Amino acid sequence: GCRSVDQAAEALNAKDHSDKLTILPLDLMKLDSVRSFAQQVKSTGIPIHCLINNAGIMFGPRKETEEGFECQLATNHIGHFLLSHLLFSNLESAGTAEKPARIVNVSSIAHFVGSWMDFEDLHLKKFYAPEKSYGNSKAAQVMFSQYLDSMQASKVPRVRVIALHPGVVKTDLYTHVWWVKIFDFVARALMKTAEQGGDTVVHAALAPDLASADLTGKYLENSRLTNISDFTRSLENQKKLWEASCAMLNIQEFGIVQG
Repeated sequence: GCRSVDQAAEALNAKDHSDKLTILPLDLMKLDSVRSFAQQVKSTGIPIHCLINNAGIMFGPRKETEEGFECQLATNHIGHFLLSHLLFSNLESAGTAEKPARIVNVSSIAHFVGSWMDFEDLHLKKFYAPEKSYGNSKAAQVMFSQYLDSMQASKVPRVRVIALHPGVVKTDLYTHVWWVKIFDFVARALMKTAEQGGDTVVHAALAPDLASADLTGKYLENSRLTNISDFTRSLENQKKLWEASCAMLNIQEFGIVQG
């Protein structure tokens, strides 16, 4: 799923892979789009073995979605939270005890910046800084991953939830970062290519050892498990964000879709 279906189809040479590849419209900033996408995916009847939540925006002036959510938090966390909720039963059905399905949340080392998240002002209406908003959204992805994965620990998990930092990757994500535009040659030398950035994402989706790994307080960086911030490791903070996210989306029970 992506916002620009035609652009994705061209980039992926979709015409030559039409029997294996389906591209559907999806805008994580719009909840109706998320719901429509989830319904279209379900209607195919194809088992869902892995959901990779990779949409993201970074920095820029403060804006709100149609629902009144701050845009970075909406795109990077809330939209993914809703999509995971809507498809969770399908993931559970596809997963097994030996080979659980997976939800992969592409976060960032910037989640450390979210260590001062104000749960009373998640949409930063009192004070907005682009870097703070981005850090909060990335911390939210880590906490979401940790909390949902821990919820599976009381049973034989049929779904594992993994967050990761793909590295500093040169993509359109840096549209609002002035030095990347001005010093493009420096950026190319210091940053990963999109292909290199995808290595850890693929590892998170497919590595057999992660099916039974202890992910408590850990996420992936350079395809290796490493420590997350103390703030995001806190079960109390994870629970606060979980409850706030469910309240924003009117979710009564995660994974159980009403109506």
